[in-house]
Amino acid sequence: MRTQLARSITAIVAVATLSLSTTAQAQTRPLNDASSFLVAGMAQGQNQQVRSTAANGFGFGVKGGLLFSSYREADSNFKNNNGWEAGIFFGGNRPGGVGVMGEILYAKKGAKDDSGIFTANNYYVEIPVLLRVNIGSSNRNTGAIVYGIAGPVADILLKADLNGVDVKKNYESLDLGIIAGGGVEVSRFLVEARLNWGLRNIAKANGGAASDVKTRSFAILGGIRFN
Repeated sequence: MRTQLARSITAIVAVATLSLSTTAQAQTRPLNDASSFLVAGMAQGQNQQVRSTAANGFGFGVKGGLLFSSYREADSNFKNNNGWEAGIFFGGNRPGGVGVMGEILYAKKGAKDDSGIFTANNYYVEIPVLLRVNIGSSNRNTGAIVYGIAGPVADILLKADLNGVDVKKNYESLDLGIIAGGGVEVSRFLVEARLNWGLRNIAKANGGAASDVKTRSFAILGGIRFN
């Protein structure tokens, strides 16, 4: 009788122990799953924040305005010829302190002789790659900043005329230069001034000695950034 009672008590204790173990495992698993879910959610949120910050720094917009250009040959300068340029820009890291900005612009340049009778008009695709330094608010939508720009530029000649006569063959197809300037950006609108110093001789020899002609230009531009 005592042996049977002992066996019954042992069986009851074993069942109770098994039940408690199963319950503990069932309660622990959801906690572990919930913990993993929370950690994964935090990591995903951090990744999205990094991507969002990078996207905010990559701006895109349009700009255009007046361009005043001239040629410089040896110790003499030609008269200014009024022109214009317009196109798109991208990059710049508007919310940050320093960024790189690229542009693709269509520009009308040229010069006049001393008498003003002969006028040269050259049309270029202008592609600058500029270092941009931002000073001011990091709010890209409502803040105001002052910025400086500097960097190399490539001008690809599309067309050239002298008093309406095609003279493209007299010019090199590529001009390289340096751009430096600065501007003010308020909210998404900007006003900018820049100088472009041409470094190459743009005059072809055409069988004789070529003149050393280099371009100079000053531009005042306005624009809007879309993001």
